[in-house]
Amino acid sequence: MGFPAFNLTVHQLADVQAIDVASLSQVARADLARWVAMPSPLRDEILQQMTEHVAPTDGALDGPCTWLDLETKQCRHHQHRPQVCRDFAVGSVGCLQWRAAYDEVLQLP
Repeated sequence: MGFPAFNLTVHQLADVQAIDVASLSQVARADLARWVAMPSPLRDEILQQMTEHVAPTDGALDGPCTWLDLETKQCRHHQHRPQVCRDFAVGSVGCLQWRAAYDEVLQLP
């Protein structure tokens, strides 16, 4: 996971003026609107994380999202979260699978 999974590429997020909005899916358009409304220091932080991110190649887990507060187990920027996070129902099968995969890393309840 590493960083919030917006439905746009790092290149699109870096230059939103160049995006052909009509060609985007509804979900990507919603993420674009959230991105534009986000404070610019937070956008800059995410762009840097996305640019520098190197996914593990050895099959290891990528690590938690950088927005996850490991002490509270809550999103530090909940109001700006991308659509994928909004659609991810707490207690769903996907949620339980994620918790099982990361249980040792995060020590989730």
